[in-house]
Amino acid sequence: MLQDIPTEELMEQASAKRDRHWGRTVTYSRKVFVPLTNMCRDTCGYCTFVKHPSDPAARIMTPTQVLAEARRGERQGCKEL
Repeated sequence: MLQDIPTEELMEQASAKRDRHWGRTVTYSRKVFVPLTNMCRDTCGYCTFVKHPSDPAARIMTPTQVLAEARRGERQGCKEL
C-alpha cells in the first residue's frame, strides 16, 4: 500500500517513472488567460476567483475588454488565448 512507503522513497520512485517516460524537460505554452466572467453559483470552499452573481464584484467582460486583453498578451509574446 502507498501509505506504507516512506515519502522519500515514493518521491524517488515517482521521479524515476517521470524521467523514464517523459524526461526532465519542462515545456510551457505562452498564453494569456482571459476570464470572460468571474461569476459562478457554486460555493466551492477553495475557490478565491469566482463571485456569486449577486456580488458587486461579479462581472462579464465586454468585447472591448476581451480584445484589449488579447492584444496585451500578443504584445507580451503570447501565442494562445
